[in-house]
Amino acid sequence: MKRCLAAAALSLALGAAAAAEGMEPHYRELLERLVNINTETRNLAGLAQVRQLLIPQFESLGLVLTRHRLAQDGREVLSFEMPGAKPKVMLVGHLDTVFPVTGGFQKLEDQGNRLVGPGVIDMKGGVVLLLNVLEQLKKQGGLDQVRVVLNDDEEIGSPNSKAVIRNLAQGLPFGLVFEPGLEDGSVVSSQSGVRWIKLTTTGKAAHAGLEPEKGIDACLDLAIKVKKVSALAQSGKGLTINPGLIAGGSKPNVVCEDASVTFDIRFRSLADWQDVSHAIHHISAVSDVYNPLLQQGAHTEMTQLAEMPLLPTASTAELLERIQISARSLGQTVRARAVGYGSDGNNLAETGMQLLVGVGPYGGGMHSDQEFMLLSSYQERLSLLTLLITQLSYSQKGTS
Repeated sequence: MKRCLAAAALSLALGAAAAAEGMEPHYRELLERLVNINTETRNLAGLAQVRQLLIPQFESLGLVLTRHRLAQDGREVLSFEMPGAKPKVMLVGHLDTVFPVTGGFQKLEDQGNRLVGPGVIDMKGGVVLLLNVLEQLKKQGGLDQVRVVLNDDEEIGSPNSKAVIRNLAQGLPFGLVFEPGLEDGSVVSSQSGVRWIKLTTTGKAAHAGLEPEKGIDACLDLAIKVKKVSALAQSGKGLTINPGLIAGGSKPNVVCEDASVTFDIRFRSLADWQDVSHAIHHISAVSDVYNPLLQQGAHTEMTQLAEMPLLPTASTAELLERIQISARSLGQTVRARAVGYGSDGNNLAETGMQLLVGVGPYGGGMHSDQEFMLLSSYQERLSLLTLLITQLSYSQKGTS
């Protein structure tokens, strides 16, 4: 029985590869239309436009849409599955990107085997690939095994949508996250945990020339704390700390009254995060700028803005083995490695499902104005994922 299923799956995958010798015009055009619509996470109008473009594409395959509207105006999660489906595999994507509406990087550019554009791999190319795989599965009647989930706030950690995504994952043994593969085509074996921590310091304003002695400099106090917190990083252990956003003060001739910094902290060990969190609490509790005349120092508050759990290797091991077996049968090689970036794979890590992140097409320059997709990677992933999902549809979690 296993041989028959494997043979059928291999035939299906090879057929998909043959159909994708060049990216089919329909999907190439769809990708361009998606990339040319700005969907920076805060651009709710652009996100709505992309949803309306994509929904008919999924519905044309016979999938039924469910809208999961969130409390925030205009935000929603879309899920699709066949009527009466009993899905085993969740296919996860996001529609938002990091590129601002006012930026100069807004359109897709064709450079032969490279398509360059905002979000072309992260992850509009992944969403188009997902659709293309579904079309291949439909030809074999395999759509009743999948559930598709798309959100619109992944680039800021999915704070609004993560509860819905986790709920949609309940009872499903497998999850594939269509984030881009790494530049060499590797998928993700584990992902760092992520926290965004904000320190807000309050001092006292005063005229910087007339009576500076009556002020308490919040900017100076915060600068000292930024140096202390940044020194907690241990890059060799994958513990990184980036003070990516700093603001403070009102005018050069006014002693700074308010200042803030937001840190991006990434870690591969929960114990490391607990140690860092404790240290930041201690740093925040100390006034580094104190005015003896006023007998008062700066005051700092610590706030957590975002959280993404660790995605450990135990959550990816089974699907990694399965995709490598599928790849070998197609003459491909798939490697895997740990990464520091976060995704909805992190947010699904505690559901108990086996996950694989980075199955989308790959290229390079992600989150920069050089972001590109290799067309050859699209072709490889189309055949590989069609085969993998077909095989998962016939298998049980924990078996090969």
